[in-house]
Amino acid sequence: MNYESLIQTLKENSNKQFDEFNNKIINSGVATIGCKVPFVRKLAKQFTLSEVENFPVHQYFEVDLLRGIVASTSKLNFEQKSTHLLEFAETIENWAVCDCATVKVPKAESDLYFEFFCNLLPNAQPFVCRYGVVNLMSGYLDDVHIDKVFSALVTVTQWGHYYVDMGVAWLVATAMAKCRDKTIAYMQGEGRQVLNKFAYNKALQKMRESFRVSAEDKQWTYTMKMV
Repeated sequence: MNYESLIQTLKENSNKQFDEFNNKIINSGVATIGCKVPFVRKLAKQFTLSEVENFPVHQYFEVDLLRGIVASTSKLNFEQKSTHLLEFAETIENWAVCDCATVKVPKAESDLYFEFFCNLLPNAQPFVCRYGVVNLMSGYLDDVHIDKVFSALVTVTQWGHYYVDMGVAWLVATAMAKCRDKTIAYMQGEGRQVLNKFAYNKALQKMRESFRVSAEDKQWTYTMKMV
């Protein structure tokens, strides 16, 4: 399938109501066609990395998303794949493309990818930073990595960018569900110095909204609000 056929297929499977909804929540300057993510994922299986890298960037949201999905699911070794992932990350301009293209990390390459994602956090491009954050969240919130994940947050430079702050808040709230004691200690200590007020308080809010956080711990979050 070439690019023109891809666009035709996307348009034939678009939904006007979904497109209107999507436009409101994505907050992107890129045109949308109106296809749901599962359909784009299905289409992505028909393309190779070399094919999608020739597709125009920022012409259509769904194409940007497809490019990210193909890059993140490609069967390459770390050295090859990480180069493509960085190239993709540098094109991201909205949270949806960022968050829908996380990498399922092979166990044998876990340490290499961990360092790679941590190295994205200081990046001056907010969505490159967020891409590092959401990948750490999706693959490394466990007892082995949690201390290093929290330590990596000190390298974030783009505090104050809404989608960076929200990404970090999402990570910390998810950590509460997976590594409760370590997260409580972080929020009581280093987190109060590292996170800005918005991200810190949003993390507490997201903990209260989570079905995986106990009622007792949700009550605890009210005592921790940064003022």
